[in-house]
Amino acid sequence: MIKIPEMTFPRRAILTAATSGLLLLLLQGSSCDRPGSGGGAASGVLARVDDEVVTVDEFKDALGRRARKHPRIYTGAGRRQRLLRHLVDEEVIFAQALEEGYDKDPQIVREMRRRLVNEYLERNLTPILDAVKVSDEDVDRHYSQNIDTYRTRELARAAVISVRVPSGTDGSGRTALLDRARAALEEARELPPGVSGFGELARRYSDDSKTKEAGGDIGWIVREPGGGGLDPALRSGILQLEKPGDLTPVIKTEKAFYIGRLAELRPSQLRPLSEVRSAVRLILVNKGRAAAQDEFYRKMRVGRKITLQLDLLGKLELAEEKPSGSPGTVDAEVGTEAGVSSPAPLRRVAEKQGASE
Repeated sequence: MIKIPEMTFPRRAILTAATSGLLLLLLQGSSCDRPGSGGGAASGVLARVDDEVVTVDEFKDALGRRARKHPRIYTGAGRRQRLLRHLVDEEVIFAQALEEGYDKDPQIVREMRRRLVNEYLERNLTPILDAVKVSDEDVDRHYSQNIDTYRTRELARAAVISVRVPSGTDGSGRTALLDRARAALEEARELPPGVSGFGELARRYSDDSKTKEAGGDIGWIVREPGGGGLDPALRSGILQLEKPGDLTPVIKTEKAFYIGRLAELRPSQLRPLSEVRSAVRLILVNKGRAAAQDEFYRKMRVGRKITLQLDLLGKLELAEEKPSGSPGTVDAEVGTEAGVSSPAPLRRVAEKQGASE
């Protein structure tokens, strides 16, 4: 194959003759007919381009691949000559590209780095990740040791009447709106148990256009403190209701007056192992792969000096989040407790190959 002179990569990486096949692939595209490494002069030389050769073995390999990909084109008289001329032209173009400095083009250099990383991980990390297995005993043990993880949360379905308080409403205006909410509550106390939510009362009293036509139904909420989606005071009031049909008092906030009604309770239940076995296995496989990936990168970093400019990193984060401190420069001898996370390009490629962060 063509010998490629050394070139300077970012971060002092060096392209040597061992990577020439990859660069040839980049310069000529994925349809390149020339194999990554040839059989040399001992296999027989079919053509020469300056100091480089096209061997019989290279020709046979290219012909076989071309015939499989384009069976109609690479049949009949003249196919051998056409392919040989094509291989010679590839050598000519490759040599010309090197002479014109294509090997120093930043985009090609970046693509070369990406391909090298990808190929290395494919050969070295992927087999490690694929070897991670989880037995039925592992699944059983994880389930029994984390039984609470597989319990569903207690849920409540509720309905709400919302009397909104427009911005700038004065005291008398708030009093009138409060009276309206209290009137709705009085009527709600007379609702029969079979009415879904607030029924027709929601259409008459509620200002929430999204729920009023459905009796004020807001759907299911988790019966736990916190959580989003509802005003905290309203959520707290609903969580205190004990049985379907119970009503909250009028809940007063700056923006609205609320009345909540409990429609249905769904208790917490343990999901059986038969139902979650596949999910548990996936959790354990991903956990095992993450540990294997971390160990792989840890070994790769051993013996390499890495400097982290954490003060600069902190400045980059200022635009989006508040800094948590003023870290300085850290010099970490990789492989120690102060080791660093994997370089971003390597991590992204590993994620594409199925690793779980």
